[in-house]
Amino acid sequence: MNFDTLIAPTDLRDYAKAQGWTLLKEAARDRLYVMSNPRFERRQLVFPMDTTAPDYAEAIALMVEKIAVMEQRTPEAVIKSLTEVSDDAVAFRVTSPRPEERYLPLSFAGAMVVGARQLFLASACTVLKPKAHHPRLSRSEAQQFLETARFRHTQPGSFVLNVSCPVQAMDVQAPLFPNEEEAPFVRRATLTLLRSLRGLVSAIESDSLDGLVASLKQSLTPLISSNFCEALTRFEDESLKNSVDIGITWAASIPRPNDEPVYAVVRVQHDYFSRIEEVRRELRSKEKHMEDTFIGTVERLDGEMGEDGQRSGEVILSLLLPEGDQVRAHTNLSAEQYKNAIQAHKTEGTYVKVGGKLHPGRQPRQLSELRSFDLIQR
Repeated sequence: MNFDTLIAPTDLRDYAKAQGWTLLKEAARDRLYVMSNPRFERRQLVFPMDTTAPDYAEAIALMVEKIAVMEQRTPEAVIKSLTEVSDDAVAFRVTSPRPEERYLPLSFAGAMVVGARQLFLASACTVLKPKAHHPRLSRSEAQQFLETARFRHTQPGSFVLNVSCPVQAMDVQAPLFPNEEEAPFVRRATLTLLRSLRGLVSAIESDSLDGLVASLKQSLTPLISSNFCEALTRFEDESLKNSVDIGITWAASIPRPNDEPVYAVVRVQHDYFSRIEEVRRELRSKEKHMEDTFIGTVERLDGEMGEDGQRSGEVILSLLLPEGDQVRAHTNLSAEQYKNAIQAHKTEGTYVKVGGKLHPGRQPRQLSELRSFDLIQR
């Protein structure tokens, strides 16, 4: 591994400071960082301040090995922390009660990415203007926040989606959390995500969802939105009966939030998803069905062969809504429509234009009263 280009000395210094190491300032005269920690009285971290030092790569490699031993972690885990020292990182870890499962359905993996995207957008919109329901998630600051987020390598041994956000990536003032007005926008959005998660899970576990929903509806600055709840439901796969652990690691380059541990994790158990959906519906009580013509793709074919030798029946679609969101929907097709669905499913760049009534509720939503189902080829 090329340590001299991968890990900057200031990043290693900031990471160590966040773990309780203190700097011996006198060593700077010799262009060295020397750090000590009361938890490890007989150990020091010593490494060059300059990446041009002849032994820089070897020194950093030795520091990584030292830290790994003292923190009882793998060197790879330490390197990951060092490369994200200026990022607030969010990890979504999927667990299933069926240990024999060695894969995730591809459609579910895609839904997780969409769910993570929506979680970040909903959190950013709540920081900018708290609402129980955001009609649109397209505010320019929220989109900019999403563009700064980066997909990270997954962790070995489990299904993990890692996303990190450079904490100083945006210069935006936001009204939420006035007692933390010095915090950058990215930090506020990440903190909003964590607090929203904790509020939901705590209300479910203490059987106080009714009170939570009532307070959110009455609040002028609700912390949890229906969009946030909808995003969370995308992390459920009914066949897997899965749970998801959402962990947040704070950027070490700035002080972490008051009273927050270095690593915070919230577990959303499988049986919580139905309760989260109830909250979503309550926060968007005026939600109605949509009658429109939608553009989308065919995600799954679940039809059956009829006595006439033709297939018809249910398909799963991914539809683009007018406000820019994507939703999954199921509908039943005639034999003729099903032929179009098969063609769209197997042909790259082929979309469908479907007219009908899209009902509210959990995804996949119901799409009924189909007026049309046509192919669109790029």
